[in-house]
Amino acid sequence: MRASYLPSLTLDEYLRVVATVHPQLHAVLDFERPGAARALGVLAATSSEFDSDRGGRGDSYRRAQQDALVRWTGIRALLGLLAPEPAAGPPLLLDVLGGDGTVARAAAGRLGSLDSKPTIITGDLSGQMVDRALAQGLPAVRQAAQFLFLRAESVDGVLLAYGTHHIDPADRPRAVAEAVRVTRPGGRIVLHDFDDDGPMAGFFAGVVHPHAAGGHAYRHFTRSGLAALFADAGLAVRVLDLYDPLVVRAGGEPEAKERMCRYVGDMYGVGAHFAALEDVEAAWRLLERHFDHGTPRRWDPSVPSRPLVHRRDGMYVAEVPRMALVAVATKPAAPARRLGDQP
Repeated sequence: MRASYLPSLTLDEYLRVVATVHPQLHAVLDFERPGAARALGVLAATSSEFDSDRGGRGDSYRRAQQDALVRWTGIRALLGLLAPEPAAGPPLLLDVLGGDGTVARAAAGRLGSLDSKPTIITGDLSGQMVDRALAQGLPAVRQAAQFLFLRAESVDGVLLAYGTHHIDPADRPRAVAEAVRVTRPGGRIVLHDFDDDGPMAGFFAGVVHPHAAGGHAYRHFTRSGLAALFADAGLAVRVLDLYDPLVVRAGGEPEAKERMCRYVGDMYGVGAHFAALEDVEAAWRLLERHFDHGTPRRWDPSVPSRPLVHRRDGMYVAEVPRMALVAVATKPAAPARRLGDQP
């Protein structure tokens, strides 16, 4: 099949590369499932704000994600929710909104010596992001959240995080249904986003939307909406609060603040807006204003409620607190067949 798939590869070329370099991914791919041809056509006609900075924040986002450990606190917690128990072997996980592989690279950096470390397949809508993930040696597939090119019951867990609000509300039930379809019985589906009336959503609305090239006109989630989404998919679900800060380290306090402001500027495509402010302290005050959680409900009192710089292990650590909503559901195991049951 000669079809446009990635900026650097046709679909045939991609499949040949993956068969050689990532055979575990190749074994679970399914580009022949009903509807795949139409989904590929839609994908080929889709441009993402994460392709480049010309129409969004692709280049600057990839620059920010060179340090995959800035979000490690949240990533580690999400991976713990996704694969909580030691399995017979290393779990195979799908990161549906994986960008250029931030979660996979962070896990490799911190879990690389563990025998039970997961294999993480990075998925993304952006061909540029998937190209970059493949170039970094990661198993990756370009696909939309609402139509996955994976076989049914082929992975041990599915993560939808760090961009779930980009999925159109009309497509969210299908995205959850697809996550359930590709998860093996007994596996977990974890969906992460930020409360629609929380500080992170307020930062998107008040800073990112008016100042980023692609804007940010996306609806976030509510606790009740998350619960309903999984209930409609027939799954029991827990909706949790998860501390998911941005953390950078430096040799001094001014440098820590500067690194954090540069990271946030690149990450959210508002670097030009930050640069137009008076100085780094003005940018830091903007973060303090938008990420001041006051006295939040359900928070662990040991975590900060507003941005701060503190000393840890001889370094200065800049920390911007964020509280995420996380839905955790387990796909029911298939009932055991009784003697005499029809196959």
